Amino acid sequence: MPGPGTNEMRTPPVTVRLFHTLPGERRVSMETYACRLAAAIRSLAPEDIRLEEHFPREVLPRWLARVPGGDGPVRHLNRYAGYQWAARGLDAGVNHVVDHGYGHLLFSLSPARSVVTFHDAMLLRLKERALPTTWYPRWTIWGHELSLRAIRRAARVIADSDSSRRDLLYHLDYDPHRVVVVYPGVDDAFRPVTDSAALADARRRYGLDPEDRLLLHVGHCGFYKNVEAILQALALLRDCPTVRCRLVKVGEGFTPRQARLIQSLGLEGRVRHLGWVGREDLPLVYALCDVLVFPSFYEGFGLPPLEAFACGTPVVTTEAGSLPEVVGDAAQVVDPASPEEIAGAVRRVLEDEALRSRLVARGLERAKDFSWRRTARDTLAVYRDVYKEATADG
Repeated sequence: MPGPGTNEMRTPPVTVRLFHTLPGERRVSMETYACRLAAAIRSLAPEDIRLEEHFPREVLPRWLARVPGGDGPVRHLNRYAGYQWAARGLDAGVNHVVDHGYGHLLFSLSPARSVVTFHDAMLLRLKERALPTTWYPRWTIWGHELSLRAIRRAARVIADSDSSRRDLLYHLDYDPHRVVVVYPGVDDAFRPVTDSAALADARRRYGLDPEDRLLLHVGHCGFYKNVEAILQALALLRDCPTVRCRLVKVGEGFTPRQARLIQSLGLEGRVRHLGWVGREDLPLVYALCDVLVFPSFYEGFGLPPLEAFACGTPVVTTEAGSLPEVVGDAAQVVDPASPEEIAGAVRRVLEDEALRSRLVARGLERAKDFSWRRTARDTLAVYRDVYKEATADG
């Protein structure tokens, strides 16, 4: 692949194909990564690369997933059989599988021309009991291990943090020289909001009381997100006479266990679930909330703290996984196993204006270190290396 600015630029550009996740799985963070990366690559307009995106379709109809007990098997058949079969014949100059959970696609693609992004080792760490235990269906573990075996075939693996890279090398027999760290970015849409009319309209539409101090959590409710500790911290803050707190939840609904905890703690009137919020409104929600509470037991990267930083919202988080790489010294760090510590950190952010101002200023600066254009430039360099090696080898 000729580099930009050479005399060989009349050579037809090399096609790079991004393989997206299945829409029925609603892997929001993976699709955010893929879509923002694709947009940033196109904004750079590289003359030597033509980007194409493959958006798969489910082979089995979605209504089958509504049959009792059918959801898991249908999703896994679509992913591990249907999508892999559909990928046959889709080889490009360079293939980029944007989610390591789809690494099995390399059984249908040319490994020497393939790049896989490795986001986290959550299931691997779970197996070695490095995370709080939970139950996973056997087919989930089997499918994940199948994808990881396939990743060993890839020409390059992009890890989205040093933490993920270390986990990958610890668990898999893979050449460390072929693992490249490329950090994701923070979307330009996330910035401090000064439009008071837009904020007032969003507050009205989402039913947020201006008298409440709003704690925010963005993401799904899987066990390692530690939502239970947020709820327990909220219950502790309920008895604080100086602040009236409410939790704003963006993302999927609470699990049955979490719903029971809300009821047993008497928090029904203090939790507001907004569901998934669109890209246009999410910066407004960050701006309306007083603090992002993100006490995960593990993260491969963790975009919400960066999004909060960029919007001027303070963050309470942990030192788990990649989070220290993301937040630096711009957040309040707590023990994820201690609701008391989480509640104390939140209360300090709400009551100490000097601390709050420092966190906001540091967060805004920290967010500037992560841009999708930088992600795109570094990823393009990986594509060029892979194509050069593949064509040199014939």
